[in-house]
Formats: sequence, structure tokens, C-alpha cells
Amino acid sequence: MSRARSWGLSDDQIAQSWAISPQKVADLREENQLHRVYKEVVPSAGEFDEHSHRFYATFETENESDDTAGPRALIVGDGPRKLGNSTANDYVLAMIAREPKHHQYQVVSHSNNPNSLLMTQWLSDKVYLEPMTEEAVASVARLERPYYAFVPAGKQELGRAIERVSPTTKVVVIEATQIPKNVVSSIPTLEFNGLFDGQVVYQLGVIGELKDQGVGKYQTLAKRYPAHLESDLATKVTATSERAISQQETPGLYQVLYQAEGVHEDVSPLTAPDIVFMTKVLGMNLTAIWVRLMIGRFSGQALVKASHEGTTYHGAIYRAHFPYADYHLTNQKSAPATVIGAQIERANKGSEQ
Repeated sequence: MSRARSWGLSDDQIAQSWAISPQKVADLREENQLHRVYKEVVPSAGEFDEHSHRFYATFETENESDDTAGPRALIVGDGPRKLGNSTANDYVLAMIAREPKHHQYQVVSHSNNPNSLLMTQWLSDKVYLEPMTEEAVASVARLERPYYAFVPAGKQELGRAIERVSPTTKVVVIEATQIPKNVVSSIPTLEFNGLFDGQVVYQLGVIGELKDQGVGKYQTLAKRYPAHLESDLATKVTATSERAISQQETPGLYQVLYQAEGVHEDVSPLTAPDIVFMTKVLGMNLTAIWVRLMIGRFSGQALVKASHEGTTYHGAIYRAHFPYADYHLTNQKSAPATVIGAQIERANKGSEQ
């Protein structure tokens, strides 16, 4: 086992070679205390005395990464750039990393994307350049023992791995990193947005989806804030939305989807593209507010005050972009899962409804 680890073989590779389960390999590794140590990335190859605070794992003997002093928050990255909302996800992760620093937490990031904003020293006090595997993430958590660990949606197995080696760590799932649903409808679709603190629902406004002139249908790829609603419909949508969101099991940012005269269709977490859009139009950092809610620093009064003081657009339009030709991509269909970027523009009084 020791020799296999020194060659850089993972638990999965050893398990495949030995025809046993990866968990059995992990148990043997724990039994024999074969843990990773970390070496610091040195840009000058040791010519100068400098510290990048960026680390990679090896199975040698000397460890160059001590556990970070003070309370710590671990941010697990979303992986490499890809089609979809990965750029918006990286924005959300950057805002998540920035907020704990305001509350005297040391931010430790785990990422395998060298282009991620998490790599910057202004956001992360320490970065581990490691693959997104249970084995690698658990090793970092064992060393750092963070108070909080923020893990992207769809990677909950990493959260469970953290809890196994650091039971006192509170794992927070970043629901915003889910892929937005592709809603296409022949009738106008509305999106009510709200923040739920476990007791109170705070309204963040209603978005109206715009009609794609090419296909003649309403879809999530183009939308306007605020939606123009008749008084009776606005009252119905608000009341139904607040009731639906208040029934959610966990606090967070939520969106309620409506079609056909305010009939409630679905409740889901607010995804990264809409968080970015709403942050711009409301003049409030919704990701920072969500982090405060997760770490017990949220104030409803402060949110209400910020909602009145924020520099807002009187109206704004969001349009997803798909510059496939620039990336030499062919046969790609326009959908939330393949968005490359977006444009936000001010809406004039007489613009699209």
C-alpha cells in the first residue's frame, strides 16, 4: 500500500488493481496512517524566499502546510470551465469566499481549476490544487478542520466525506450551482424570487420571461425585471409564492415558477445566473446575504434596509449568449445547460413585455 501511494495511485486505481472496493482501500490507508502531505507551489523554484499559499498533495514525509490559524471556512470549487452556468457559478463561489473574510474567517479553497477566481489571494488565504474526489477533499478537511464547508450542489458525496473525517464541520450545499431548468412555454411565465430565513419570506421581486422571436415562445434564456403584472395577479402570485417558499425545509434563496394566470408550478433554489442578474438589478449582494444566513450572521432588518438603499435599475433585461462559432463548436442547441455568457441591459419604458 505504501509503495502504491508513493507512486501517486488513487484509492480507485488501487481498488481496481487489487479487485477490492475503494472503501476497503480507504480503510487500509486509514489503518496504516498513510495520509497525504502537502508541498507548496514555489513559482521561482526556490530561488527566492516566497510563499504562494498554494499547495499540492504527495505521499512523502515532510508536510509544508500547517492547519490554518483561527476559524476556517472551506470552499470546494465547481470544477473546470464548461458549457452552462460555470462562469456564473464561479462568480457565486467568489462571493461566497469573500463574505466569510468579513467575519474573521480564514478562507481555504479546494479547486482543480487554475482559472477559477478562487485562486486569487484576495479571496483565498490558502488554496489546495487537488482533484474533486472524496479522497482528496477529505484529506484537506482532515488537516484544516474547517468550521464550515461549502460544497456545490451535485457533489454532496464530497460533503459526506468531509463529515466523516471532521464531524464538527457544518457542511453547506451551494444549491445555486444547479443547472437552471429549461422552461419553454407558449404562454407568459413568471418567476417569483424570495429569501427564506426559516421563518420569514423576504420578497426579491418577480421576473417575467420574454418571447423568443425566432421560435415564438417564452423561455428562461431571456427575461425582464420587474415583470409587469396586473394588481390582482401580483397579489395572487405574491401570496401563493410566500406560502410555497415558507414550506421549504431549509433556509435559502428560492424561485417559484408560474404559468397560466398565476398557477403555481414549481419551487426550486435560485440558480447562479439569476442570482447574478438579481444582484445587479437590486443593488444587493444576494450571495453575501445567503452566506450570512448560513453562518448565523443574517439580519432581516439589515436586508430590508439594504433593499431601500440599493442602487437599482428601474427595469432590466437579461439575455443569454451562445457564441458557439467563437469556440468552434457545432451542432449545439441553445439551452441553460449550454449558456456561455449573458448580457444585462437597462429596459426602456416601452421595451419588450
